[in-house]
Parts: sequence; structure tokens; C-alpha cells
Amino acid sequence: MDKKHELLEIYKLHAELADSISKQRVAANRFYILVYSGLAVLFSAFLQHKNGVPLGWLMVGFGVLGMLLASAWYIVICSFRQLNTGKFEVLHELEEKLSYPFFKREWDILTKGTGSKNYRRLTRVETFVPIIFGSCFAVLLVIGICLLCGIL
Repeated sequence: MDKKHELLEIYKLHAELADSISKQRVAANRFYILVYSGLAVLFSAFLQHKNGVPLGWLMVGFGVLGMLLASAWYIVICSFRQLNTGKFEVLHELEEKLSYPFFKREWDILTKGTGSKNYRRLTRVETFVPIIFGSCFAVLLVIGICLLCGIL
């Protein structure tokens, strides 16, 4: 096997690994959405059945849990971003030894060329979702604390 063919095979494998990481990120996002959906159903069930848990404590508990989940989700997204960044840096290095720098060229077009005005990195946009969820649960926490302190 000549050197160029070997590099091409390594390149293809690495591109598939980068794609696999993106699919894992999507699965992780689905997991957190599923957990939040379950949390909403559980909170609603507690509210309807009033199992002797004061509303303030219920809100504090769910608020803390929701904020912890949002923090974990945010960290997971950032970790995937770092992992993909590393993978694409390696791909760009490999492309320097191949005939055409496909991913580097695509990146240049997206960030510096015709698409640069509209391009938003998905992982940057994705980080807003756990921030929004965390903020909602922070509000729930604050309202719960206010209820417990008799402010509301």
C-alpha cells in the first residue's frame, strides 16, 4: 500500500469518527430532552396528587435537580465541541498531505467566504438550550425559596 493510499484510508476513518461524534452528540441531546420531559411529567404528577409535600419544597427540589441537569448537559455539549474541534484539526493536517483539503475548504467558505454572515456553529447555538432550561429551573427554585420563606 503506497503512502498516499494509506493516508486516504486514515483520512476516511477519521472523517467517519468525526461523524460518529456528531451522532453521539445528537443522542446525548435527545437523552437530556427525554429526562426533562420526564421531570415535567413527574412535577405535574406531584402537583396534582399533593402527596403531602409542601409546594415550596417541591419547587426547590425540582429547581435544584433541573439546574444540575442543565449544568451537566452544558458540560456534555462543550465536551463534544472540544472533541470535534480536535478531530477536525487532525483532518485538516491530513488534508495537507492529500490532493484536496475538503473539510478545510468547507470551513473557510463557512467562516470567511460567502456563508460567513449566516453561519452559526451548531454547538454554540446548542449551548443556549441547557442555559434556557437551567434558567427556568432557577426561577422555579427562587419561587420555591420565596414560598418557604413566606415571601409569596
